[in-house]
Amino acid sequence: MISFGIKYWFVLLIAIVLVAVGISLLLYYKNKANKELSKMQRNLLFSLRFLSFFLIAFLLLSPFIRSLKKIIQNPVIITAWDNSGSVIAYSDSLQLANYLSEKKASLEQELGAEFDMVNYTFGEQAETNETMLFTDKGSNYSDLISTIANNHFNQNIGALVLAGDGIYNQGKNPLNMLDQVNFPIYTIGFGDTTVVADARVQSIRVNRTAFSGNKFPVEVDLLFSKLKNTPLKLSLLNAGEELQSVMITPANDNFFETKEFILEAGSAGLKHYSVQIQTATNERNTKNNSARFVINVLENKQKILIISNGSHPDIGAIKNTLDQQKTYDVSIFTDEPYPADLSEYNLLVLNQLPSSGKSMAEVLEKAKNTRLPILFIIGNQTFLPQLNTINQGARIESLAGSGEEAQPVFNANYATFNLSKELLEIIPQLPPIQVPFANYELNPEFSSLLTQKLKGISTSKPLIATGKLEGQKRGFIFGEGIWRWRLFDYYQNQSHEHFNELINQLIQYLALRENEDNFIVEFNPVYTEVDDVILTAEVYNDAFEQIGSEEVNIKIKNDNDEEYNLTFDVRDKNYYLNAGHLPLGDYTFEAEVTIGNETFNETGSFTVVPVNIENVVTQANHTLLYQLASVSGGKFYLPNQTEELVSELKQTNKLKATSYFQEMVNEIINLRWIFLVLVVLLSTEWFLRKYWGIY
Repeated sequence: MISFGIKYWFVLLIAIVLVAVGISLLLYYKNKANKELSKMQRNLLFSLRFLSFFLIAFLLLSPFIRSLKKIIQNPVIITAWDNSGSVIAYSDSLQLANYLSEKKASLEQELGAEFDMVNYTFGEQAETNETMLFTDKGSNYSDLISTIANNHFNQNIGALVLAGDGIYNQGKNPLNMLDQVNFPIYTIGFGDTTVVADARVQSIRVNRTAFSGNKFPVEVDLLFSKLKNTPLKLSLLNAGEELQSVMITPANDNFFETKEFILEAGSAGLKHYSVQIQTATNERNTKNNSARFVINVLENKQKILIISNGSHPDIGAIKNTLDQQKTYDVSIFTDEPYPADLSEYNLLVLNQLPSSGKSMAEVLEKAKNTRLPILFIIGNQTFLPQLNTINQGARIESLAGSGEEAQPVFNANYATFNLSKELLEIIPQLPPIQVPFANYELNPEFSSLLTQKLKGISTSKPLIATGKLEGQKRGFIFGEGIWRWRLFDYYQNQSHEHFNELINQLIQYLALRENEDNFIVEFNPVYTEVDDVILTAEVYNDAFEQIGSEEVNIKIKNDNDEEYNLTFDVRDKNYYLNAGHLPLGDYTFEAEVTIGNETFNETGSFTVVPVNIENVVTQANHTLLYQLASVSGGKFYLPNQTEELVSELKQTNKLKATSYFQEMVNEIINLRWIFLVLVVLLSTEWFLRKYWGIY
């Protein structure tokens, strides 16, 4: 489209008129062949030619017409139906499912006569699905609200009719999502709100990885309803065999209890465990009395090399912790010569190194060549300019002053490994340690486990951080004096249990070498049946430069020797595989890539476990539904009040059609009548010329 100002349009129109007049004059007044025509005939033909030529030339400039169009939007009513298993989690589930389907069809039919309808079902996620099977393994109300807000942005939504039991076990609290909607929510409460006798396993907290020969803790949260003074047995089992048990007697009718078990990891491999709380005689829901978990037990003794710039109590505290574990072999060096071959170690710990007298350049080069993970402990002897120069993932720019004291603060967003609830409670009480008075800059691939609290003010400065640099794990303790944490733990609890847990978790993460060669495959040892089984891979050449030009294939095999042969997708230089939902069971895999003339293989195992969250809580939460309706300006109804709901929606003045004007821009050349005018003008001129004998 050509756009001109008014002045230029005027000039162009004058030019077109003059050209059209000139051509028509030459054709009908200067052409001697037309002298036989009368003046009226020549004037008529002149006019037809002038108009057709002018119109064609004018259209070549692509002129357009602006207009305003009034658009009316009828109110849209969205219905959303809970499609999760908790809605029908009782013996009369088939009858209830039919009843809900009938209610859904009836409500949509009555409202669809007067309003535009959009229908959703939701469970793990929201879908525009008409069929309700009640097979979803989770209830995510927040995803429903987000989906509706995104899909119907700027539409005239009159109301959301939400039918469910109010039980959400995935996503956020839906009450915190109401700022995304500007329409009322009318809720229909299904399910049973009666408080009945129930003993349930609420949750299990355990690290998914342990080492052969070590012990690991398992924390089980339990909730007892209306079972006061009823003794029940809690058992922990492996392959059906009871390993440990404890009796629990609820002190009241709403009793919460946490029990801890300490287990031996045993031999390497995937270990399946379950916890089982005894069923009371008057329990209605027994599906939540048990829960399963899986531990990936790893073999191999971990060799730890500690090089320190002289003796230091921090190193003594770390060594005492690691010596209690059967899987660690710790070597300490405070002076040269250092070990020549670093390939046999799983982790290098550098305490207050590099220093002003020891650059550690040779050791760091060997560590890089063997891709050895490194833990740096920063102290007043660390030569910070040298540390910044070697670029290990963190920069520390010193400010005026020698140092300051910092207390630890746990970073709730840290997700690399887990810490127990008891350790998280004691972290804020730990005494301060000495840190550099400096500004800190972490590589984007790093995250802080603990941050610094300076003079009573929490900051974002890291105190303990971990991450990866070019495929190598790195860890930093940005201060000295952690030996005080060990003494404090013993003073408070008469044991070093919490300090040992912190050090063991940090060392275990860093020392676990995913791969020693050019091919790394990362995966989770445990997936749930509703998770996509996702694996990622990295491929490096001999210069340890990441590449993405080779094809990575994988063979996944289950317990029945069924095989899945798949190929990784390449995203930039990273390899990605989404195997989708796999059936329950244990799986092994073998991945392969060829780099040049050499083939690299990676093997591993994982398990797919069932999801039981829909059976944990089956008591309907109508309070949540009432709050959603009240806060958003809607109302709460029971299933037998749906006729009142329909009447309310039909009579309320909140459901009104909205209108707005939209500017329309159309090119004149697209108008059909313009084409017809041109045809008529040219055809009439041609006919008259032939009729009057002019060729």
